Amino acid sequence: IQPGLRPAIMDYVAGVLGVANRLRDAMCTALKVDPREVDPLFGSVDPTDTNSEPSFWSMKLVSYPPASDDDDADHFMDGTTAESLQGVGAHCDSNFLTLICQDPHSSGLQVQNVQGGWIDVGPTESNVVICNIGELAEVWTGGYFLATPHRVLRHSSGARGRTSLPIFYNPRLDAVMEPINSDDLPWERGRQNQWRRRHNELINSVGENSFKSLARSHPVVFER
Repeated sequence: IQPGLRPAIMDYVAGVLGVANRLRDAMCTALKVDPREVDPLFGSVDPTDTNSEPSFWSMKLVSYPPASDDDDADHFMDGTTAESLQGVGAHCDSNFLTLICQDPHSSGLQVQNVQGGWIDVGPTESNVVICNIGELAEVWTGGYFLATPHRVLRHSSGARGRTSLPIFYNPRLDAVMEPINSDDLPWERGRQNQWRRRHNELINSVGENSFKSLARSHPVVFER
């Protein structure tokens, strides 16, 4: 139907995965880890490379329509109970990094700081990506980098909806993310009040942690 769509998407994916690789290398530098030591865990990020086990990635095209006229106006984004009109509830991604190209005309994404407050992420141009840290990065760094709690709120009726294009960047599905030795890292963290899912084990196996997220997102399917 759209013969140019797949090549355009794959070109975009290759570019974003290249950015993810650069971010991963920067994380290694901060952690005093040689990036070459983790290269085998991630494999190739070139979607056309058939000669090696690839990095595991996925992409979504997500639409958040505005609230309908039947919704309670007291629950819109500018109200005190905006959570009632959530597009996506508070959560942390199960992968390593998430890179999001979001709508340049509409917002709704919020991230949580360590004090527990929600911070609006404003609209960004198409040449900017938002990066959320995922659970696997938290496991690998022994908590030096924390998974980013975030959520999406809907807009009131009549407002413009929101569209986003997240790419979820992972190591290979068969990789195991053993925590690094953080003894030599001069860091400390005070008391935190961030959202955390109850009874959520962070699994260092990429495949198992990904499967956990899939089962949690589609409970009805997994009950069948």
